Amino acid sequence: MTGVTRIGVSLEPNLLEAFDEDITKKGYSSRSEALRDLVRDSLAENEWKNDDEWMVGTIVMVYDHTNSTVGDKLTDIQHQHHGLVKTSVHIHLDEDKCMEILICEERLKNLKSFASEITSVKG
Repeated sequence: MTGVTRIGVSLEPNLLEAFDEDITKKGYSSRSEALRDLVRDSLAENEWKNDDEWMVGTIVMVYDHTNSTVGDKLTDIQHQHHGLVKTSVHIHLDEDKCMEILICEERLKNLKSFASEITSVKG
């Protein structure tokens, strides 16, 4: 196995049993493969804790457009953060429901604030 370093891990028997059951359910070919994914996931999650990190992401919303204030509020919030929203797609799902997909890029703390404002709109 080139390009990898072997390490040892000590686990309590009940934790190892639960881990083995989990990797079997998820279809991993080995404990090492599962452990590598856990480490990658943990590192990626830690990036989300750095509020100054620059991020790109999507926000997907479904709302009732017959509630006339919802669309206006969502548009106002997007305009208040015009530099953050790079593009948006508006889709008519049926007579009453619309879906809006926002592609955003900004520092994480600003994305969190924007997402909080968007999710506070009810409808």
